[in-house]
This record gives sequence, structure tokens and C-alpha cells, in this order.
Amino acid sequence: MRIEFEIVSGARAGVRRAFEKSYVALGRDTLSDVRFDPEADLDVSTTHAAVLLSGDGYLVRDLGSRNGTFVNGQRVAGDTPLADGDVIRCGGHGPEARIRIVKEAAEQVLAKVAAPPPQRSAAPAAPAGPSATSVLRAEVKASATRYRAVLVTLGIIVVGAAAVLVWQGTQARKQTERLGSVVDSLGRQIANLESAKALADSEAARLLREIRGAVNDPARLSALQAQYSTVQRRQRNIETAQGVDYRGIVAANHSATALLFVQFPDTTQMWTGTGFCVSHDGTLLTNRHVVVNDRGEWPLRIAVQFSGSREILLGRVVRVAADADIAVLKVESAGPLPVMQGLAPDSAVQAGDPIALIGFPLGADLPMAGTEEAPVAHATLATGTVSRVLGDSLLQLDAFSGTGASGSPILDRDGRVIGIEFGGAREAGGRIIFGLPIRRATALLSGRE
Repeated sequence: MRIEFEIVSGARAGVRRAFEKSYVALGRDTLSDVRFDPEADLDVSTTHAAVLLSGDGYLVRDLGSRNGTFVNGQRVAGDTPLADGDVIRCGGHGPEARIRIVKEAAEQVLAKVAAPPPQRSAAPAAPAGPSATSVLRAEVKASATRYRAVLVTLGIIVVGAAAVLVWQGTQARKQTERLGSVVDSLGRQIANLESAKALADSEAARLLREIRGAVNDPARLSALQAQYSTVQRRQRNIETAQGVDYRGIVAANHSATALLFVQFPDTTQMWTGTGFCVSHDGTLLTNRHVVVNDRGEWPLRIAVQFSGSREILLGRVVRVAADADIAVLKVESAGPLPVMQGLAPDSAVQAGDPIALIGFPLGADLPMAGTEEAPVAHATLATGTVSRVLGDSLLQLDAFSGTGASGSPILDRDGRVIGIEFGGAREAGGRIIFGLPIRRATALLSGRE
């Protein structure tokens, strides 16, 4: 099922967006799916409302906005069902968006696949049908076809720049915005290290000059020396990050990182996340929220595609943590399967350490190699630093991430797993990321939890 939004009033009137997901955020926040103008559409709150998939339809929910949410002119007091053609207004005099709900024929196909075959105890054996793996492969191909079609079109547009002005496909605009955001963010990571190093060097030189001029002022001299020590630590951290062998980290770990396709009951959609393999028999770690929905339901099916591979494997949930966003999966394969370089010891993480994230931000939205019939998944590298370590419960990272990267391994400078990414601060534009220390997964892996 697809829901389409056309903004019909306000500063962004004429903008169209389409989604095939269970949660669509509306607001002025940079991470909102349907984003209104942050400077002009002031009736709209930063996180104003959300449209949620519920059964075979959608509903709208106000998220505590300042000016309220309206459907066809009536203010909503709770979850309100939506119909094709309804108009949502954010604020009493705010911008409006008309929705269109499209049920596609592909949903009927998936519904037939999901239905269990009738049990026939005495019937003669029938010829074997397609295997579960082949069914999943077909579903994943169908799910990804629309993305690759868009990306092919984008390639043609790049060759003929003039065609960009003509081509107005809604789905293509969505991909262009998302991919542009990723490219910009990853490029900034490289530039930020260089800029930070230049700034730290300049500040160190200034402090040295002031220290030499403050020899007769003990109090000022002491303060300047403390500042200089802080800058020196910053310089060492930056130099450490610049000296990390990220190519080696990717080479050692990317093949053990997997793109997960997950389908829950009562939906035809397949959601994406990231997992990573920690044993050759196919034991994977990911986030609990990737494989357990907000109603506490486990998935109907899980498809696993390792980075660098075109093969689609079956997966299943083994167990989930009760007090942490961690889950253990098992890949149904004879193996042996690729594994991560190793898990780091408990005391390995400190603020300022460089890190690498290998995963699938934006899931299947990013370009893939191979062919349309047999795409090859390729994990994305993001780099950054540990900005805070909060006891044994949380890692805060300065890095880039996005939807689909939940469950990515957080790696140290030696390529060992120090944590599992589980989310970020929405108001930070994907630049403040949170993870769980890998020690939280130890008991779950051993089955003690």
C-alpha cells in the first residue's frame, strides 16, 4: 500500500511525496518525511503529526503540536482514520496536504504467498513448489525493482543535464533528496576532519603565543596552560582518526554485514535494517526493533542478503533482549558464512576514539551492483568518533546514519565490534547517533538472558 501527499497550500505548495512505509512524519524538522518550510510555515510544529499504517488503511495522529492537526477542517482529538482524498492541515491556519491512498496489485501477490497452504493428510503427494528461499528472493526483487528503475533514470539524467528540468517523477525526487543527503554527509565527514585539524593547530599556535606573553601573570598562565592541554588532546584525537585504516576495516568486515528484509503480520510491506554475523554457522546480531514491531509481534519472514552477495537467505529470530534493543537471528544456511573480525573487550571504548559504521542507511534506496534480476548488496561506510560513553548502557557517536542502518556494527580502529547502532537524535539531522556497547549482547548470544 502506498500513500501520496500533495502539499496544496503554504510555502511548499505543489510538492508531492509518496511513501510505502508504516510511519510518515509531518513537521518542520529536517528529518520529517513530509517537511514544511521551517521559516515560512510557522503554524507547523517541529514534529507536528504522523500518519501511520493500521491494518488495511492509514490514520493520522497529532504529536502534541502547538496549533493542532485538522482533517477536512475538523481538529483531531485522537487517532483519526484517513480516506483517499482527505486533506490534512497542520495548525488552524497552516499549510494543507491532500492524501491519496493507493493499493497495488503486488499486495495481492504477497498476500497469497503469506497464506499457509491447506493441510492434506491423505492426499497424494504433489510436485514440489518453489522453495521459501526462491519466494523470498522473488519478493525482494519485486520490492527493489522500483528503486533500481529510479536509479537507472537518474543515470540517464546525469548524462543529459537538460533532462533534469523535464523529469518530474515523484519517486525520483525522493531518491535524489535522500541520496544527495547521504553523499553530502559522507563528504562532510572527510572535510570535517581536515577542518578540525586546521582549527586545532591554529588554536594551539595562538595559545602558545599568549602563554609566552603571560609569564608574569601566574593566574592567566595557569588558565592558558589548561586550555593548551585540552587543545593538544583534541589534536591527538584528530590525528588518530586520520591515521585509521578504514579500507582495511571495510575489507575485513563488510562481507559479514547483511541487509535485512523483514515482513510483519497484517502488512504487505518489507522493512529494512542491518545485521552482522558473529559466527560461521549464521548467528547474527541486530536491533530488537528491527525484528519486533511496536505491537510486540515477531516477523512472518526475514530475508538476509550479505554485503557483496546477490544470494537471498532465510532468517529467523532466535531470541530478543528484555532490557536492551538487541536481537539474535539465525540464517538458515549450511554455511560457513562470513563473520566480523572480532568483538572488542569491555574496556575498549573511550570518548574521542575513532569509529566506523558499516551498514545500510536508507536500505534498498541506495544503488546496488549486479543486475536488476540479481542485485548485489553493498554496505556503506560511515566514519566518526565516540563523543560520550555513558556507563555500560550507551555510546554516543558523532557520525552519519539514516533509516535502514539500525543494527549496524560500530567498529573501533582495529576493526573490532564495540557496539550496535540503534538510533539517533532526530533534531540532529542524522549526525548524533546512539549505540549499545557490545557487552550488552554477550549474555544474549550465550542464551543466558
